[in-house]
Amino acid sequence: MPVQQVSVFLDNRPGSLSEMLCHLEKLQIKIYALSIAEAGEYGVIRMITADPQKVAQSLEDANFNLAKAKKNTEVTAILITDKNPISKIAKILGEKEVNIEYAYSSAVHYDGKYVLVARPREIEVAEKALQDNEVATLTLEEIKQHFQ
Repeated sequence: MPVQQVSVFLDNRPGSLSEMLCHLEKLQIKIYALSIAEAGEYGVIRMITADPQKVAQSLEDANFNLAKAKKNTEVTAILITDKNPISKIAKILGEKEVNIEYAYSSAVHYDGKYVLVARPREIEVAEKALQDNEVATLTLEEIKQHFQ
């Protein structure tokens, strides 16, 4: 089942990430995964949080620049194991002609394994292909249960 991701643009300057994170800290909502991508004068921050709707609304209310077209984009949280390494995941999705637009690791550890957050172009096809190959994907509730 896909997980919602919150994406926000920040000025590419010292302190802007701190401002956003301090804002979220006041909400006392856990961040399970975070990625930062440089895009010229801006940075794109992608996050998996315990309450994506609340985070998006709070950031929008505080005039942070949410990535509107990609507001709460669905991503897949894939459990990476010895049996199912990243190379196998990429091969499965490649064979199904599913492009991985981006991916990043998370702070979620699940029974000693870790979780990869990926944005496949065709998320339903990707999750079915992973399921057919016995690769576990996690829901937001499962992530919450196993966040360390």
